[in-house]
Amino acid sequence: MPENPLSGAVEFAKMIAAGGLRVDPVESAPSVEDFRDLARRRLPKMAFDIIDGASNHEITKSVNEEDLRRVRFRPRWLTDISHVDISTEVDGMALARPYVLGPLGLQRMIGGTGELPAVRAAGKAGIPFTISTASNWSMEEIADVATGPLWYQLYMYKSERIVTNLIQRAKAIGAEAMVVTVDVPLNGKRYRDHRNGMSIPPKVTARNALEAVRHLDWTLAVMRPPAIGFRNLVGEIQGDNAVSHQEFVAKYLANLTLTWENIEDVRRQWDGPLYIKGILTPEDALRASKVGAQGIYVSNHGGRQLDSSPSTISVLPSIVDAVGEDMTVVFDSGVRTGDDIAKALAVGADLVSVGRAWGYANAAAGERGVTRVIDILDEELALAMGQLGATSIGALDRGFVDYPEAWHRVGLHREPEG
Repeated sequence: MPENPLSGAVEFAKMIAAGGLRVDPVESAPSVEDFRDLARRRLPKMAFDIIDGASNHEITKSVNEEDLRRVRFRPRWLTDISHVDISTEVDGMALARPYVLGPLGLQRMIGGTGELPAVRAAGKAGIPFTISTASNWSMEEIADVATGPLWYQLYMYKSERIVTNLIQRAKAIGAEAMVVTVDVPLNGKRYRDHRNGMSIPPKVTARNALEAVRHLDWTLAVMRPPAIGFRNLVGEIQGDNAVSHQEFVAKYLANLTLTWENIEDVRRQWDGPLYIKGILTPEDALRASKVGAQGIYVSNHGGRQLDSSPSTISVLPSIVDAVGEDMTVVFDSGVRTGDDIAKALAVGADLVSVGRAWGYANAAAGERGVTRVIDILDEELALAMGQLGATSIGALDRGFVDYPEAWHRVGLHREPEG
């Protein structure tokens, strides 16, 4: 006999009742990529491209992700994985997980309240949140809502007085580590921002007026006071007129005389862990050690600076080989999954910095989004470690991965440095 349609409907209703109907896109999102899609739908193109875009043809941004996919796992089965521990310790700092939330500027451009939701989510999870010099709230305003550890990312502005002031303020808010970004002697040209007419503060033009109307909640949010700008530099260099990001950096940030001696000066002023962010060669890694840095960020700024730079995972092996155990190595750029974190740690990094992943989540759903992405990364990392047979962060080593031998600079053309 044919099945009774009514009984089929009843059984379907029972199944829904038992399993629950998932309608919340935040709670049901399984990956960082889903949050990228949510952010793209929620934001006007100009705002989404600030988070998602990179310099020039975005070659480096693409290769960051592509090369991480080239790393292959080598699992060890029949290992007791009843307890997998993702906690670690770096430079005397006990961390619940082997990653930090990296610096992202201009977060109020996504609408809402900018960095603050992510700061709250990081605090609840006990993850260090790295304050960007280009944050849209001052470091003091961020510290007021923080309940977890704070790190501070420093740009080396032309004015030594401004740099010294920022260092002293970072001390005053209790920042535990200083991250000095050195890969912005000149600002990368970002085609998306130029095409979108992106400025600081944002302004509605004929080109983006329709987008502003279609995303009215975003438009109203960015219009709320205070005006969007670099609040760490209030009274110093930010004026009232809207300027392009390119113009702003060229006028105020680009320090064409910056050398390693300037890093030594920062070292004299900062007592805690000091990390140099933007390292892509063993030579510069060793220089960072000589000027007193505890560690380095192997980073290409997420592909947002010098396009056609190598992927960070491809240079990580040679840098780790050069510094050995003398320096803390933080991996940055291209991280989208817990698998990526496991790969970087296995290749030799001590810690991972997560950037765009939390930016997408913050744009999509604020604090709830960032909290969910942290949960996703934790779940994926623990799952990868369990399947590999690595029950602790310290157990992850190169025996768990395969990657191209050329990443050790074998078979690559390189002129020896004088």
